[in-house]
Amino acid sequence: MTMLTLSWAGVEADDEGMTTDLLHRTGSRSHRFRDRWLARACAPTLDSRLAAGWPPGTSRLLAIRAQEITSPAGRGDLVRGWGFVLDRARQPAVPHTPRAPLCRDRIAAAEGDVRTMLAVLACPLPISPRGAAMASVLLGDGTGPLHNPHSALGLAAAVRDATREMKTSFSRL
Repeated sequence: MTMLTLSWAGVEADDEGMTTDLLHRTGSRSHRFRDRWLARACAPTLDSRLAAGWPPGTSRLLAIRAQEITSPAGRGDLVRGWGFVLDRARQPAVPHTPRAPLCRDRIAAAEGDVRTMLAVLACPLPISPRGAAMASVLLGDGTGPLHNPHSALGLAAAVRDATREMKTSFSRL
């Protein structure tokens, strides 16, 4: 019987051309279009997964969504969405509107934290997909602290968490 020695000296990695970059694999243009369309159609689910900490490389759709949400256009969408919320929260409530109600008192209390988050989203430095997804989930979750006064999660704390997570990309530079 022969035994191999288990030493790391002289061992070289050989990836044989493998890649973990799910976005740059070859494929037809129609498949890429379909994947982008699916990523947008499934954005709430994908954002929830990214916000929960799923790595973007877990699936092609997660990778596409992570790229979209951290792109300048995706970040601009988040800035506009949160800006709209801040503007709408200052206006009197409109009865019988199809829009989800806002927790105006929570928004007023968290306005400074929201503005800090908007500054991070608007800066040119890269942000983490998880932090951007956390901000997106807060905007769209009707059961969350932005829209539900009975939510156990505080809006200011949730916004600070999202901002802190966005900045994790800064420390990796």
